[in-house]
Amino acid sequence: NTQQGGQGICPPGWHLPTDREWKILEGAVDSLYRIGDPEWEAFNNFRGYDVGTNLKTISGWYANGNGTDLYGFSGLPSNYRNSDGTFNDDVGHHGSWWTSTKYTNNQWYRYLKFDNPGVSRVINSYEGMGFSVRCLKDD
Repeated sequence: NTQQGGQGICPPGWHLPTDREWKILEGAVDSLYRIGDPEWEAFNNFRGYDVGTNLKTISGWYANGNGTDLYGFSGLPSNYRNSDGTFNDDVGHHGSWWTSTKYTNNQWYRYLKFDNPGVSRVINSYEGMGFSVRCLKDD
């Protein structure tokens, strides 16, 4: 199922989070901008005060750009596959996760970086890109 909020690659009883579900997570873990704040509507730039820091693991990020993992998300730096099939070699620099929400013919994803405490909400316009997924348990 490739529908928004659908199971997708996730196991039965789980689904690929929507853009809205990611915004709820971001507002729940950021210490300044809470759920529903207009801050979470921005895209193609880093948003939030410390959401990225709170989602990143406590080790493994480049140049000690580790997080606090305050909520158990344990966001690891995961790199990504380029649209030409090669893999990015900036080990430890960033982590990217798909959402199940389309934007016109593109797809929303989230991006954490070693040197930024926020999270970026990005529209992917390159077919064939490969990012990580986090599955969310169905209600």
